[in-house]
Amino acid sequence: MSAAARHLLIPFATAGASDQQPLWPAPAVEDLPNLVALLNGMQAVSHTECGPDTPSMPYELVLAGLLGLPAEPGRVPWAAFETRTVGEPCGWIKPCHLQVGGDQVRLGDAALLGLQEADSRALLEAAAPYFAEDGMRLTYMSPGAWLATGEPLRDLTTWSTDRLAGRQLTPDVLQHSAGSFGPLWQRLHNEMQMLFYTHRVNDERTRHGQLPVNAVWLTGAGALSAMPAPVPQLVVENRLCASALALDAAAYQQAWRVVDADACAMLLRACRAGEQVKLTLAGEQRAITYEPRPTSIRARIASMFSARPSLAVFDTL
Repeated sequence: MSAAARHLLIPFATAGASDQQPLWPAPAVEDLPNLVALLNGMQAVSHTECGPDTPSMPYELVLAGLLGLPAEPGRVPWAAFETRTVGEPCGWIKPCHLQVGGDQVRLGDAALLGLQEADSRALLEAAAPYFAEDGMRLTYMSPGAWLATGEPLRDLTTWSTDRLAGRQLTPDVLQHSAGSFGPLWQRLHNEMQMLFYTHRVNDERTRHGQLPVNAVWLTGAGALSAMPAPVPQLVVENRLCASALALDAAAYQQAWRVVDADACAMLLRACRAGEQVKLTLAGEQRAITYEPRPTSIRARIASMFSARPSLAVFDTL
C-alpha cells in the first residue's frame, strides 16, 4: 500500500466582504513565490462548489470529507468530532454579538468580543435552565464555546459562523431543518436575547465600552456513531482565518506571506523530493484541490511551454 499523500488545506485563500473587493485584490507572483511554484507544477483534480447561500464554507466540506465525516452542507457534526463525543447528539453554542441597524442584523466577529471565562460562565449559568427544559445540557468548554448535548441536536442544519461573520442574517438562516425541533431553536434564540439583554455581565461590558453579548449561535450540530480514523498527513493552515474574518487587509496579506514562506515552502520541498502531495485552496465560493502533473517526458516538455505563472486561480475561489 502506498503512503498517504501529504495534503495542505488552506482555508480563506481568498477573503473579503461580499459587497467589497477582496482583501488582496491582485497579489503578484513575487508576493507568494512558493505557492506560484507549486501551482505551476500542479493540476486541478477536484472542485467543491459552495456558494454564499450554503450553510458551510467550502473548506469545511473538503475537510469533512478528508476526515471521514458527513460532508453535507450544514450537517457536519463538528462539535461531536472536536470533543470526541460518540453516540450522543451535540452542538456548539457560541456566545455572540448581533449588530442591529435599520432593517439589518449581522453576526459580529466573535474575536471582537474579548469574552473572559468568568463572564462566559456567568452567562452559561443563566442560560442552562432554559436548555435543560428542552432536554439539553450545557457544558463550558471555552469563553467562546459551550457544548450542548441532547436529542434536539441530532438532525439539525446549522450555519457555520465562518460563513456568517459580518454578514446580514436572513430569516432562512434561522430555519433549522429539524422537523418539530425547528421552532424550539427559534424560541431558544429569542429567549437568550431577552435573557442577556438585562444580564449583569452586559451591564458591566457596556460600562466599559465593550460590545454586549446579546445572543448565542448554534453550529456544528449532529451525532457520530464512531470516531473516524486519524488522517496524519493532513495539515490545515489556519493562519489566514483571523485576519480574514476581521476584514483586516494588511494583516491578511502579511499572514499570506508567512504561510507562503512556511507551509507552502515545505510542501514545495516535499513535491520536488518526489513525495506524494496535494494542495487545496479554499475561498468563499469553492475549493480546488491540486496534485502534481504527471512526470512523463511528454508532460515535462509540455511544461516548458506552459503559460507564465500566475495567481489567476484566486479570482475563481
